[in-house]
Amino acid sequence: MQSKSILDYIVFGTGLRYLQDASENWSVHENNYVLDNIDRFFANLDKFDLPVTQCAAYELRQFRDELTQSDTDHRLSAGEASELRKIMRDVRKTLFAEAEGNISFIVTDKRIDVNKLLSDVPALMAPDIFDALPDIAQCDFIEAGKCIAFERSTAAAFHLLRGTEAVLRDFYCSIVKRNRANLMWGPMVESLRKRRQSPPAPLLDNLDNIRRSFRNPTQHPDKSYDIQEVQDLFGLCVDVVNRMAGSYR
Repeated sequence: MQSKSILDYIVFGTGLRYLQDASENWSVHENNYVLDNIDRFFANLDKFDLPVTQCAAYELRQFRDELTQSDTDHRLSAGEASELRKIMRDVRKTLFAEAEGNISFIVTDKRIDVNKLLSDVPALMAPDIFDALPDIAQCDFIEAGKCIAFERSTAAAFHLLRGTEAVLRDFYCSIVKRNRANLMWGPMVESLRKRRQSPPAPLLDNLDNIRRSFRNPTQHPDKSYDIQEVQDLFGLCVDVVNRMAGSYR
């Protein structure tokens, strides 16, 4: 997966248009003029992975090499401007044909900030909470954020529930002061309820609700999520994770 700003596409198109409109007396060597734009055009062919157009642009490369040999104050002659326009018309046909097969996907807005889902999940939790989570939980919440952003809702639910369960195990072991094998969600919550100084009832009730309403049904192949459900689940999971991790960090 590659992330590219829409601005990159606009700049690419602007450079293409500049070279197509080449005119007599344009500066060749000055910054942001002919040679700079040709170089940027080739750089963008690399950036956008357009190898066919790279090959088809051999005449443009030869034209560029010839221009580099000119004096530093050289300006396009009428003949050079005409030749550059012709080269770019031919290259443009190949570029459009190849670009048609390169598909970009636009991430749409969600109720949760998409930029944070993609690159800053810790900011969607209480301050300093993410760093206190077990490594596996951190990984799961990061993956859940990406899945929500790209609307892979059921996959996001799996990651959210796995991450939450990992935090619950850490939370449970921090209270009982020893590690246990085969820790199960339901028995852990029930054990915590029975302790003399049990965690707050709202936290345990929310954990039970997530287990019954989401974690258990999600294990079955007939359960799937839509983008609204999984954003609600994200909020529920982050709430209990904030409460658990905040108590032992």
